[in-house]
Amino acid sequence: MTRTLRFALAALVLFAFATHSSGEPTDTANSTKLKSLIADELVDIAGKAEDSKLFDTAAKLLDEALGLAPDHRKAAKAKDKLKETGDTDDAEALATYEKKSEKYRKKAALGYCGLFDELSGDKDTTTVDAWLERAYQLHAAETDDWVEKEYKSGLSGKKYQLVYRMLGVAARFDTGDESRKTAREKAFRECVAALSVKKPILMKCRDHDMCYYLSMPEGWTMDKEWPIVVAQEGAGSNFEGMNRAAAKDNKWFIVITCCTFSNTNSLDGQAKKYPYPQEFLDKWSGNRLEFDAPGLLAVMKEVRELYNGSENICITGYSGGGILTWHMVFKHPDKVVAAVPACANFAGAAEVSDDAEAKKKIIVHAYQGDKDGYKESMLDGQWEAAKKLADANGYEHVTRDIIPGGHIACHSEARKVFLEAWGLSDDG
Repeated sequence: MTRTLRFALAALVLFAFATHSSGEPTDTANSTKLKSLIADELVDIAGKAEDSKLFDTAAKLLDEALGLAPDHRKAAKAKDKLKETGDTDDAEALATYEKKSEKYRKKAALGYCGLFDELSGDKDTTTVDAWLERAYQLHAAETDDWVEKEYKSGLSGKKYQLVYRMLGVAARFDTGDESRKTAREKAFRECVAALSVKKPILMKCRDHDMCYYLSMPEGWTMDKEWPIVVAQEGAGSNFEGMNRAAAKDNKWFIVITCCTFSNTNSLDGQAKKYPYPQEFLDKWSGNRLEFDAPGLLAVMKEVRELYNGSENICITGYSGGGILTWHMVFKHPDKVVAAVPACANFAGAAEVSDDAEAKKKIIVHAYQGDKDGYKESMLDGQWEAAKKLADANGYEHVTRDIIPGGHIACHSEARKVFLEAWGLSDDG
């Protein structure tokens, strides 16, 4: 099976993930027409799949058509007639399907591009962006040519929000055109810098399923390296709010806040707080750090590469955000300059680094509100456990201050620690 076809078939499953959202875009007369036209093409593609004994693929395509146009008679009739199941792995049949379905896939892809364009201003950006992603899955070359034209037009009109969304999707698909890739990365950075100084923007990591909020400092340029601050939210899962508060009046750091799972007590019915579907939350509910930890590392790498972020980070974790913070302290002290657990939880450490020098250098300065209702019942004991583990493993700079206040995120205290750790002045 060719790489293109393998990707196209697997995309049907990916599309089901991508199209989840808490609401649905509000259709226009044109979008309704476009959905019907796309459904027409999907039925034709399904017919070619059935001819090649790709029965499961055909069924998924027909379901996709009916999802777009529930009253599409041709799709419903074809679905009723489809009795066999399974997909062949015969190379010749697969190649025939790819060849015979190409013109229909191309038309469907352009239909999805048009649908994205028509409803790009809808508040349900998750679904709308997924239509552009689906266009790439159906016919990457045709979609990429469309994006090339449209993003340049949008950039010249300073439509930064739209362009950043388009290029964010495009970056997930390697078309092999290095000149386009280089130009788009530059344009993408321009959009991010323009947008995120005013308001945190939601990003999707290229190499991991982790989504994260990003705020750039005032005056950001690619001409110098910028320290990265990771600010992790607690059980409320208000990731955007956490990022906004950590980045307020910021001129020093690139601030990222990952949309994590280990920060909260339960993921049941919590999809409205996340840029992920409930099924995805359910998948990771029992092993949250196995998603969070590699996700954070992937985001760090991406921010280094795209925005000239620092190799190592400073990290603060409020309340449940302390779990990932302490994880980084114990497993990756070589990647952390300073950490500020803020009224933070500690749930133990599955692994402790054996990097003696890194453990001597890392600065861990926790803060705890004296009127925090969880202090005596929970957080004092968790702090003592973390401190004991740190002392037993050669960490030399692990301290805690009790400050006035309740269960607070301690943003100003964290900023002071980070500025000092990086040798920066708070007056710029």
